[in-house]
Amino acid sequence: MKKLAVLTILCCLTLTGFAQRGFGKLVGGLEFGFDVRQMTDGIIPRFIPSFQMEVPINSLALGAGIGRKYYQSYEYPVFTGQVIQKEENGVIVTRYKSNIRNFDPAYWTVPIKAEVRVHRCQCIYLQAGVNIDILDASTPDRLVFSGAELEFQSFDEFRHDQLFKKTTKSFNFGIGFNLFRSGGFRLIARPSIVWSENPEIYTEAPNYIPTLRMNFGAQFAIIR
Repeated sequence: MKKLAVLTILCCLTLTGFAQRGFGKLVGGLEFGFDVRQMTDGIIPRFIPSFQMEVPINSLALGAGIGRKYYQSYEYPVFTGQVIQKEENGVIVTRYKSNIRNFDPAYWTVPIKAEVRVHRCQCIYLQAGVNIDILDASTPDRLVFSGAELEFQSFDEFRHDQLFKKTTKSFNFGIGFNLFRSGGFRLIARPSIVWSENPEIYTEAPNYIPTLRMNFGAQFAIIR
């Protein structure tokens, strides 16, 4: 959080000279986001790339886009149909042979946003939005361990939409800055608080999980 605060202050002090006035009537660009929590937990961040377009109306802008979101690898057991009995500590127990498989859950994400430029130079803006995520059930899975002996009997087949919700939503609020502006091109950065719906079906986690997300992007004026 301290590093994010320093970044925010530097953006405010250094970048207030770059304006958006007359930037464009139709703006498009690429944006990449990642959750800061993944870095603090020692996990390699899963970037969320997206292509977005927006229509500026004075200091207001409305936009939408399409992107791709991956979650960390998810493992699940698949029952092979073989049941064995064995002695453990003098007791006969039943074990169910299973194969352990995993996959990287993937969603197509549709960001819908509204932005308001709040500084007279229009280089600082507030953004509020919602993301609608649609599960890509075609993501391939992999066999990671064969013949595990489990104490419970799992299903002999799983579809991805039995493990992850078909659609989820997330809500975000952020403060964005122009990092650079030249003609019809600009670079942006935006820290955001995001409330994401938990996509896992078999979980005891809360329905919505808050996280801090950093977004960086390059925008172009498609129509000047």
